[in-house]
Amino acid sequence: MCRRPSLKEKKVATLPAEASIDVKEPKAVTPSHSQHERNTGYDALLFLGPALFWKFTPVLPILLTGFLRVLSARLIMSLHYIFVDKDNYHNKLSQKQLKREKDDYLVGILLHMWAQVGLQLVFPSMFFSDSSEIWSCAIEAFWAHVLIVEPLYYAVHRWLHVPENMKSMHGFHHLSIHTTPSTSLVQNFQEHFVYVATFGPAFLVPWLAQGRQHWVVIGAYLVMFDAINAWGHTNIRVDHWLFTHKYSPMTYMFYMPEFHLGHHAYFRANYGLFMPIWDHLLGTYREYKKPDMDLKPANQQDIVFIGHNGGLGHLLTCPEFSIYNVYDTYWRSILPFEAEFFIVHLFTKVARLFIKSYACSRYLVNNQFVGRIICVARSPWDYGSPNSYNDMNDEIVDLIRDQYKKCGTRYFGLGNLNKMKQLNDGGKEVARLIDQDPLLKDKVRVWTGDTMTSASVYNQIADIPDLDELFYIGANGKIGTVVCQKLFENRPNLKIRIFSRYHGIKHPNVSYCEDLREIIKYKVVLVGKILPSHYYTKAFGVRGPVATRYLLDYTVPFIPITAATQRREKIQHIQIGVLKSQPNNHFLKGHYDVCMSHDQNHIYPCHFGCIMNMMEKRETNETGDIDQDDMERLWKKARSFGFGNKEISYVL
Repeated sequence: MCRRPSLKEKKVATLPAEASIDVKEPKAVTPSHSQHERNTGYDALLFLGPALFWKFTPVLPILLTGFLRVLSARLIMSLHYIFVDKDNYHNKLSQKQLKREKDDYLVGILLHMWAQVGLQLVFPSMFFSDSSEIWSCAIEAFWAHVLIVEPLYYAVHRWLHVPENMKSMHGFHHLSIHTTPSTSLVQNFQEHFVYVATFGPAFLVPWLAQGRQHWVVIGAYLVMFDAINAWGHTNIRVDHWLFTHKYSPMTYMFYMPEFHLGHHAYFRANYGLFMPIWDHLLGTYREYKKPDMDLKPANQQDIVFIGHNGGLGHLLTCPEFSIYNVYDTYWRSILPFEAEFFIVHLFTKVARLFIKSYACSRYLVNNQFVGRIICVARSPWDYGSPNSYNDMNDEIVDLIRDQYKKCGTRYFGLGNLNKMKQLNDGGKEVARLIDQDPLLKDKVRVWTGDTMTSASVYNQIADIPDLDELFYIGANGKIGTVVCQKLFENRPNLKIRIFSRYHGIKHPNVSYCEDLREIIKYKVVLVGKILPSHYYTKAFGVRGPVATRYLLDYTVPFIPITAATQRREKIQHIQIGVLKSQPNNHFLKGHYDVCMSHDQNHIYPCHFGCIMNMMEKRETNETGDIDQDDMERLWKKARSFGFGNKEISYVL
């Protein structure tokens, strides 16, 4: 019986039995935050739920306000990433923080929508005054905010920082040390009710005093409130005298991001909402200046890794669309791959009217070199169309030429599909075109990084204890061939069964099959090629028991094989062929790991291999066949920089 593989844990030092420590019992305050993950599966239903009341009250105002608030939050997040975070390798997006904020940013919006349902049913005049009074209602709401909400929020915010309240409620918001715009929406569940009572007077008081209010004003107030609140959680420095000089009224009447960032830095200062005047009057103001980022020059670019789109599931993890998804696994719809690829192809066709490539995140290597990922504007559909191959290779060389002329970049890595054999024979054709270019010849180097990938996959399999047989999908590729050769050198008795019609590897310990159902006879399966899902459905659809326990998969992108993982034997589908680093390893800084369908602080070995080549100032191309003799040396180099494979505990 096999157990679930787990990461090896570090040993924890324990005190001797006779040692004793006098520990003072802390005051017990029940924390209500981060005790469990919120189930977001019903958010769409909760969002659309108010529509059920359409017979009793107009639901369009509720749904429209909610939609605009979500759209505003998403748009601000995308713009903040593009213009603030993308090129700033010091502003690292934390996977844990993004997961928490993604799960919770909708809670306040949903609560307000359902509160509006109840209020519209009980107090319809609070939302449906005559449209001619909208402007008057807006003016009244503005002054109610300035005169009531601002001082009230200051008092409530100070109350939330009482230790008991901080631990039970407000501390959830302050878990975000490095804030993003969506941090402004993330609160403890109970705290949302506190804020409903705090912000509600902006339109409740005018309605009670004048007997009029309109949903347009309330909706506009909430959308603008979200946007201004998000502004205070951005990583932007504003040095204009109008908002910073002590004699400027705007210094006290409207805040800049550094004011609220100071609150997150100091905790016991800058409690005000959007108007710092209350902190100045009550002695809680504290000046805060964002430290200089000390970034490398904008035009420094020592290496470019040329990526590509991997389909609809990859497109949805792009931070420009949603930074919440940047560390998500590859998302599959109910559509077949062909349909997904066609949708992305249409999107790419439109994009290519304006751009041929797109510059992605910038990262820092060893505090010295700057790398960037740049994607060609091509879809998987293009990579399956041989008629496009010549144009695509020319476009890759055009990209290289442009970056060399613009930034002096000499080192370029080729991502997965950009080096496939059918396209350019593992990068050889790109290298040939560069040698024919007078500007680039003898100046630019092109690398595939496949030597590091082969080293990673080989070492992952070599670490499996007592392995005597292996089922291999995709072994006839250049990586598979080298991995098999290295395995036979160190394990001469290992038997490998290869799923393929083509008998590419000739070895007495290698046998071939064309029926994937044989997979169920083997405990360990190595996957190096993406197969249609119905292949696995048929193979693992047997009623009897199967021997398979581990699917070790280094395909890119990593796509879940649900037919295997849903078996009662609890087959483990594990992504390999990715290198892992610890969070405190500063060899790489920045967003080198986003939009790659793997976890934070991981990197594909082909990408890392190109970085290693740059560090060694390699002046030859790495294209075509893999240098088997160089695998061990590069692997030791990667380990010396703190990168290695996942540590998996096997039970065979």
